[in-house]
Amino acid sequence: MDGPLVDKDQYPRADIDLVAVRTSRQQLIRNTNDMRKIMCKIETALFQLHQSARSQNANLTATVQSPVQPPTRPPFLRVHGVLPGSPAATSGLKDDDQICQLGSLHKDNFTGLGDVAEVVRLSVNKAVALKLLRDGTPKTIALKPCSWSGRGGAGGAMLWNC
Repeated sequence: MDGPLVDKDQYPRADIDLVAVRTSRQQLIRNTNDMRKIMCKIETALFQLHQSARSQNANLTATVQSPVQPPTRPPFLRVHGVLPGSPAATSGLKDDDQICQLGSLHKDNFTGLGDVAEVVRLSVNKAVALKLLRDGTPKTIALKPCSWSGRGGAGGAMLWNC
């Protein structure tokens, strides 16, 4: 498609259909330009989607204050030792809370404490919904992992298998 249309003496080549090649080249250029316009629209739409998601994450704390739905999944972790001043303490997590769901992590897809660390690492500076049982009462809180003076992104030790 991008080879020369003339021979070494600058005459049109006799072995190709010049009209068909030029028409194909023009169609290719039009399609490329159309694709660029569409990609630009997609990029703009994705940017707006992520902007709205960021603003919704900022409002997650307000959303969590609404009536609490009971957790639909059984607990799979027990909180043991929330460090004072940690993101876990700031969000309201307490000792002996039973965690039913942390973001997308729940009993059915939980394989080990490394999964919790991964969710916390991916949620740094973003609120993540945490469904739990506290004294048998279902609660949902917003945990916002971040850097702080202590160890880890959340600041709470968890025990596997409630």
